[in-house]
Amino acid sequence: MYVFQKGSLMKYVICHTKGGVGKTTSAVHLAAHLAEDGPTLLIDADPQETAATWAAWRHDNEAAKGKPTLTTVRLRGKAVLDEGKALAQNYKHTVIDAGGRDNAGLRNAFLLADLAIVPTGASGFDAAAMTDLLEVHEVAADYNPELRLKMLLTRIDLRTKDDQEMLKFLQEYKLEVLTSRVCERVTFRRATTQGLTIEEIGKDTRAIEEMAAFYREVKA
Repeated sequence: MYVFQKGSLMKYVICHTKGGVGKTTSAVHLAAHLAEDGPTLLIDADPQETAATWAAWRHDNEAAKGKPTLTTVRLRGKAVLDEGKALAQNYKHTVIDAGGRDNAGLRNAFLLADLAIVPTGASGFDAAAMTDLLEVHEVAADYNPELRLKMLLTRIDLRTKDDQEMLKFLQEYKLEVLTSRVCERVTFRRATTQGLTIEEIGKDTRAIEEMAAFYREVKA
């Protein structure tokens, strides 16, 4: 069993109250990347259990053999905080995939995490859904004042300027936005449905560069 000093532990929640924003894709990629740096726990707190499904596919995929292992657990509701807090003491990194809608799992993930990363698309629907998430975060901040919130623009269509409009919207709310951008790419679907990451597929250099920029900012 690994035991780390308190100061060396880091807990991330990847979350949104809206589906289809690349939340789970971001979570599993970040977890796989962090596993290269030390023991990493992936908590699936989303009732759809997509992250846990990815982990099961990964376990069965020969292409993932020899890669740093991830411990994956499914937790719901208050267990995300109570059990997650105890489990996280044994890992250098903890990544929580939470949300899809406002529920007890998301609220407890906010109480557990040090950093909340919010993937968001650039449509009007994404902007409308943001207010719901910010209300949840505002309540959580009363109990976890150290929680930081960072926005990640994802599933960007390079043919439009929608990301710039969303950026202005987020800045109006005085939200911290990562400079890295993740575009809509088929390679993400191909990788995740095999339990792999785009780095392990290795065919889309632009996607790999985008994720590398994301990882650097998260760890900065």
